[in-house]
Amino acid sequence: METTGNPENVVGPTISELLDHVWNWALEDRRPATTGCGMFPIYSEDPLVQFHQRLDEYLAEVRADTNSWRIAPKKYSSGSTILGVANSDKLAFLRAIAIRILFHKRMQRHAQDNPGRLRDQVSMLKRIPVLASIARYTGGQRLMDPTSFGTLASELFRTEHPFTEADLASFVDISTEEYINPYFFEYFSPDSVLRALERWTTRNEIPSSLRQKLQGWQLKLSDGTRVSNKSRKLIIRINAMLGLGNDPGIQAGEAWSDASLAGLKQMPGERMVQWCRLLQHCQTAEPSQPTQKWTATANKLVEAVGRDEFKRLVVPWFDLVALPRTVQQESWNEHQPDPNQLIADVNSAILKGLVWICAGWEDKNISRSLSLLAQVCFKKVRNLGPRCPRIGNASLYSLSITLTEAAAGELTRLNQIIKQPSAKKLVGKSLDKAAELSGQTREDLEESTVPTYGLDADGCIKQEFGEYTAQFRIHGPDAFELTWRKADGKTQKSVPAEVKISHGPDLKALKRTLKDIEQMLPAQRQRIERLFLAAREWDFEKWRNRYLNHPLLANICQRLIWHFQQDQQTASGIWYKGNLVDYRGLPLDGPGAKTKVRLWHPLGQEVDAVVGWRRWLEMNEVTQPFKQAHREIYILTDAELKTGTYSNRFAAHIIRQHQFAALAKERGWIYRLQGAFDSHNVPTLVLRQWDIAVEFWVNSPEGHEDTSQAGIYLHLATDQVRFCDMRATARQLTEVPALVFSETMRDVDLFVGVCSVGNDPEWHDRGEEGVYGGYWQRISFGDLSAPAKTRREVLERLLPRLKIAGQCTLQERFLVVRGTLRTYKIHLGSANILMEPNDHYLCIVPDQSRAAARAGQNVFLPFEGDNTLAVILSKAFLLAEDSKIKDHSILHQIQTH
Repeated sequence: METTGNPENVVGPTISELLDHVWNWALEDRRPATTGCGMFPIYSEDPLVQFHQRLDEYLAEVRADTNSWRIAPKKYSSGSTILGVANSDKLAFLRAIAIRILFHKRMQRHAQDNPGRLRDQVSMLKRIPVLASIARYTGGQRLMDPTSFGTLASELFRTEHPFTEADLASFVDISTEEYINPYFFEYFSPDSVLRALERWTTRNEIPSSLRQKLQGWQLKLSDGTRVSNKSRKLIIRINAMLGLGNDPGIQAGEAWSDASLAGLKQMPGERMVQWCRLLQHCQTAEPSQPTQKWTATANKLVEAVGRDEFKRLVVPWFDLVALPRTVQQESWNEHQPDPNQLIADVNSAILKGLVWICAGWEDKNISRSLSLLAQVCFKKVRNLGPRCPRIGNASLYSLSITLTEAAAGELTRLNQIIKQPSAKKLVGKSLDKAAELSGQTREDLEESTVPTYGLDADGCIKQEFGEYTAQFRIHGPDAFELTWRKADGKTQKSVPAEVKISHGPDLKALKRTLKDIEQMLPAQRQRIERLFLAAREWDFEKWRNRYLNHPLLANICQRLIWHFQQDQQTASGIWYKGNLVDYRGLPLDGPGAKTKVRLWHPLGQEVDAVVGWRRWLEMNEVTQPFKQAHREIYILTDAELKTGTYSNRFAAHIIRQHQFAALAKERGWIYRLQGAFDSHNVPTLVLRQWDIAVEFWVNSPEGHEDTSQAGIYLHLATDQVRFCDMRATARQLTEVPALVFSETMRDVDLFVGVCSVGNDPEWHDRGEEGVYGGYWQRISFGDLSAPAKTRREVLERLLPRLKIAGQCTLQERFLVVRGTLRTYKIHLGSANILMEPNDHYLCIVPDQSRAAARAGQNVFLPFEGDNTLAVILSKAFLLAEDSKIKDHSILHQIQTH
């Protein structure tokens, strides 16, 4: 090919001007033209005619190569020739490619905007090839394909050229304009165009027209709810060219982002630049895990700002993520997530990068902050799901590779309190990874890293605040006491004003610790209850350190019965007044280093032992954290022996779906809400250590598929319970271990007992009797379930102790209470009420708070967790003094019927 010397002399007009000429020539047919492989009109008078001809030759070779998806220009003879020309001619080729691309874009828009006019023109001027190609393009044919020039252009851009401002403006246009046909890929590599711009701006000041185009490109890249890592890198480079290199990229309007921006403004110039570089690097945190290169760069940037300063600023930023947006968005589609609960995309990327930086930091405050951040980001947002999984996942990653007890303890805490299935699965994987890195089993990791929160052996925290001392203690079942004591010994329950004023940060830290304890204690109680199915066993010393004497867990474990075995000798005992004692109150002999310990279960125990433990608890007024001595036992029935592989014991119930879903997740079952769409799934409990998956079949009630506004079924009909192995093969019920069968059937009984519409006291008065009226009546006042029978046994022994004992009689299914105005029958299963003599229904909606139900009467109960028992007693005390009832709705029912 002959070179042409100075490309400025070859091109003459700008790319834009030449494009206009080619377009006008094509439409007006002013001069004869030829078309090559790409259907691009080539005119003899075009200053770039020889370059277009060479490009057509290259395009023909590319089209003929049907075995290559990625185009390598040097693979083709024409491509090698083009890349071997002088630099001045390389610039001319770039300009020719740019014209073709812009011509193609204009043809797309013209074809879309004027299809009818084009068809008329083609019918009159069929001899003009470009018009025919436009007409065929509207029919979906892909005749002209400038994408084939993309890799060739990238190679040409590698050489530094004397681009004009007009050249660069055209290149930016190519990078920013939208394509009508999404089938086509990008025509110029944005990285190549940016590299050319960066070189040019080192020698030239950016004119206003080009600056506007760059700003438009930056806005286009940042448009959308999610910005890719590739786009973020381009944005950072464009900002640097525009003189915005010190822009941290944080979007205002969120509590944490406003605080960070305010802090950056107060920094000295050089320090702010260092922070901006760090935050810009955080914007590139796109993969699921950081690469070694990313981490190395981040560490250098952190050292520049200082690790202590990083922690001092970033930890409070993490804490502020939980707060609402500072700039509220008032309008959005009701079927979309509330934008005021979301985190801006660029902000979430920066936070993800900051979280990655914290990976491996052996600092309990950072671990705690990451844990709280994960909890906030996995919180469910309506119409979306988890609020921001990318930050939550990053937090779990950072905690999982931090080999400290504090980090492992936070993962354990998250595993207990997070219920969302996908998030819980990720927490489980993070725990597995942390256990693997620390060289222990996951169970050992979870047990050995339960935090103490600074509690002493008596479950107390004491902290000095000037002249005041704060004393917190775990007292009894679910009771927490915080008192303030002055130097003179006087106490008060409210926070002293002086402490609020002079010790704000320390007070905030104490409140956070107390909140963590209140969250962790019930979560640990659930974990310990699941030990029944885990079949976990410990050496005596390990058990004593991890459970009996653990400052946090002692409140739970010292109220439980434990099974001890050494050689062939077995015993059961509970901690009482400094000793392990049996149900007769006698100290246990011999537990020592060789003794094995596990959680005691009534299944398979002698009747005398079970009854003995129940009476010991009642006599010593020890409230167990969950049912243990009073735990229901489920054994195979004759009907289940006949069905073989499934149980219908809990079939044909109508339950409230949302309540069931929440309870199922709490008990470790996997289940997603079902609705009037493709969402069917089976509630499943996976027991890998037993190679068993338990299925509880549920469906929408036939003929009554009532749904919420979101299309979710309000109710479900229950069906079979099946036991399968992990390969989904059904197991014979007789092959299922007795403990597994009893515990899982107890869960299902709990689901039905708690979630059944028969337990809804307002159902009778809602005009829905025709829907499930017969079922409601049968469950509300019918035969007792296993938990209800246990309830009756407990009441039989508790009633003589109550001040209303003389007014109460216990029948087979009811607690009968004689008031001044009427006599009432409280059903022991549903807690619903009938009034004698005509059995009229009395609707009383109880306070659902267990504490509220018990606080008024201070009644001892031998176990926690049975809210229905507390409600029955609460209603009994209320009705025994019915003449003092002030509630008009209750009085009206009593006096009318």
